[in-house]
Amino acid sequence: MQIQNEALFRHSLSEGINLFLGAGFSVLAKGDSKPLPVGGDLKDELLDHFQRKKPSSLNLAQLCQIISSTHRDELVNFFKNRFTVGEFDPIYSELDKANIKAIFTTNIDDLIFKLFKDSNKYYINDIQLRGPVIAGSSAIDYVALHGSVAYPDSDFAFSPLEIAASFERDKDKWFGYIGRIQTTPTLYWGYRVEDAGVLQALSKESNGGRKKADAWIVLRKSDEEAIEYYSSLGFQIIIADTKELLKYIGNNTLSSSPARGDSYANSTFKEYHIPPLATVPVRSLTEFFLGAEPTWYDIYSGKLHETAHFTAAKNAIIGAKHVVLIGGPVTGKSTLLKQLAIGLNGIGLPFYINEMTPEKAELFVRDTDSRDSKVLALIDNAADASEAIQVLLKSKNIKVIAAERDYIFDSVSHRFPARTFKLLDVSGLSELDTQAVQNSIPNDVKRRLFSQTEDQLASGAEPTFFDVITSTITENSLADRFISAIKSMRETLPTEHDVLLMSCYLHACRVPTSIDIASAFVRNYNLSAIDAFNILESMGSLLSPYEGNLADSEQAFYVPRSRAVAEVVMNKVPAIDLRRILELFHSEVSPTKIGRYDIFRRAAYDARTIGKAFPKWEEGLEFYKSAFRRDPTHSLKQQGALYLSQKKNYELAFSWIDEARGMTGHNNPTIRNSYAVILFAANYDKMATSEVLATLDESMEILQKCYDDDYRKVYHAKIFAEQAIKYSKKFPYSKKVPIYLAKGETWLDAELRNRPGDRWMRSLLRQIRNLKR
Repeated sequence: MQIQNEALFRHSLSEGINLFLGAGFSVLAKGDSKPLPVGGDLKDELLDHFQRKKPSSLNLAQLCQIISSTHRDELVNFFKNRFTVGEFDPIYSELDKANIKAIFTTNIDDLIFKLFKDSNKYYINDIQLRGPVIAGSSAIDYVALHGSVAYPDSDFAFSPLEIAASFERDKDKWFGYIGRIQTTPTLYWGYRVEDAGVLQALSKESNGGRKKADAWIVLRKSDEEAIEYYSSLGFQIIIADTKELLKYIGNNTLSSSPARGDSYANSTFKEYHIPPLATVPVRSLTEFFLGAEPTWYDIYSGKLHETAHFTAAKNAIIGAKHVVLIGGPVTGKSTLLKQLAIGLNGIGLPFYINEMTPEKAELFVRDTDSRDSKVLALIDNAADASEAIQVLLKSKNIKVIAAERDYIFDSVSHRFPARTFKLLDVSGLSELDTQAVQNSIPNDVKRRLFSQTEDQLASGAEPTFFDVITSTITENSLADRFISAIKSMRETLPTEHDVLLMSCYLHACRVPTSIDIASAFVRNYNLSAIDAFNILESMGSLLSPYEGNLADSEQAFYVPRSRAVAEVVMNKVPAIDLRRILELFHSEVSPTKIGRYDIFRRAAYDARTIGKAFPKWEEGLEFYKSAFRRDPTHSLKQQGALYLSQKKNYELAFSWIDEARGMTGHNNPTIRNSYAVILFAANYDKMATSEVLATLDESMEILQKCYDDDYRKVYHAKIFAEQAIKYSKKFPYSKKVPIYLAKGETWLDAELRNRPGDRWMRSLLRQIRNLKR
């Protein structure tokens, strides 16, 4: 037995599910003392009963049409006798344990009525007779799409034309069903590919592109083509026979979780509440596809495609572990997190968090536990809140769903152990999702056909959302508009130009620009706080008011409209401008003015950024010395050492990294990793002597120990593999080469199981395997 997204299926059984039943569901029941017919069996029985020649090329619907035209009453009586259930397997009683909202069926038997006749939990409310139930959790609405032998005046519909006519006569039956599957998960049970006409009509294309809730379909055996077909319609797959699934339902129904209620409105932490649709500002969806961050309005609109990662994440969330979503930049992590925030029902009260200190987390836990209510803490930028997350884990009432960029997550992965967290790599898009993303791009966006580069194809990884958008959209992206604006402002509005660059720098470091920061920055231009405010306000098309958790009520905050765009700007700005901004900012703006400076510092002194701004190592060294006076930490020393190593000043680099090691007591694996990298780089280009080889081997040994001792294994595995490749290329005949390559391959293989979308690891693994040939 196999169930796709099993935890999510179990949750749906408890929180509410529709059943859509076909003939395969009734195989454990008998009518007229014989098992109810399935598939071609009914056709054979009709041919025998009406004494028609066998075999027949007619399908069941065609045969019924012909017989009905000449022997309608006799055909109706045959169906009544054959499909009136006389006995059924007691295993059907397990259905009573599921939380069934409605039953739709193409069967004409009366099995469902008899199954629930003596139930102490439910009664069947036949919509055909009574209309939909107005209120009452004990009712199961029942819709017989083909008619039923239980009706006094039976009128069965078998052919596609008859079904279409019945829907035309009673469109509310159809639209009522569509409305239900949009809001409640549905289990399709007892179908074959040949019976799929109605199911195909329920695909997204057939109901105006509106989204449906989760849907599973039961297949009796694993059929590759059937799985592909139903998956293309949006179904999740269950491989089981009817008895197996009934037993499963009886043994795996979960207890219900509290739904959103009054405690949500009364909660102390209203800054984390999901805003109601009526309160969020509206905007064109075009802005999202041109590069702006997703807004709550974008999510509520329902026009952003829910990828397969959405369902996989829901399934993981319902499981026992906490969940962390990782992926590269612009792979849809924040979008997915917000979709989950409004798409998870009955699991707990959702709180959307993009910043939280450990101290605030302690208060959050006390508040939550005092209410004894289940809470979903959806946390973006997980690395920034990693310490707070450790506090949240102490509460049995809080489920953490965190999101972070993969390469940033590497540095804090030790705080998210596999025994506690389910790790989901949400980078890649399937072919179905890739096409759906393209289909969702508004028509007013200029685009072209999506295609992957040779490097992307060679990586073997699925395309990301970023790949699809950058390949498809041809012009006028938000990044293009930023770059164009910055170029035009450089000569005409130099102060505004610098303030915008500063805002991009801050946003790339994960903090917003406050009026306090801006006013300190523009002092050098002889401008006041009012002037700073007016400058920020004047750039409304490029900067947006920040309303996240870092904001307070005393002053305004601003951010570029996308962190990814801010990072593009930092990469493309001329080095001379970047240097000026960095020197001015760090000389004029005190760390005491930077909200969450602990977050800011992680990227503010990054060796790659400083390396671009200061091509000459002497100037960069002065910058780091000045910064160290304000921020005397081992992490700043580490970045200074990496910068000096990039500039090939290895003597100073060793001095700085050795000081960093001393500050941590020589026990920090990240610092030891940087030491190994610098040691390797310093000696790699030297003449191959035994002493040089010894230093390279020492570097490799340090990395091996880092991998063994530290939870951040992905981080260490990548560096080890990269150095193993370099070692192999320069010293191919060394006896150590096969050992290093084999170890690198083993580690990458192991880490890729949890990180299938990591293109760096895939590329390294491909290179290692080529070298081993």
